[in-house]
Amino acid sequence: MNDNAINDNAINDNTMNGNTMNGMERKLLSQEATMQLAALKKINIWKNIAIAISTLGVAVTYAGVAGIDLNIFLIILGVIVILLGFGSAAILVTGLKNGRRNVEKMLRILEEGKSHEV
Repeated sequence: MNDNAINDNAINDNTMNGNTMNGMERKLLSQEATMQLAALKKINIWKNIAIAISTLGVAVTYAGVAGIDLNIFLIILGVIVILLGFGSAAILVTGLKNGRRNVEKMLRILEEGKSHEV
């Protein structure tokens, strides 16, 4: 088989239906989806940590209020910890949502590529 025949086959494979991926592109996209899923798991762990920190802020705030005398330092510290934890969790949830949507798009592209091969 000569080089021109190989190039013609590659062009035909890449141009069928306008969006067919070759094996290398599919493998790279699959690896990227796997890496993003692993990253999403880590982000989910960090989200849970942020929620736990926010919960500790509630406990600190309660400690400032529950005593015989109000401890304004603990109240302020607790509120700051609550806001930091909650804000961090909100940002992480947004990242999780966008990341899951991105992985779904990658998997959809991979599925469409398989359906065009059949």
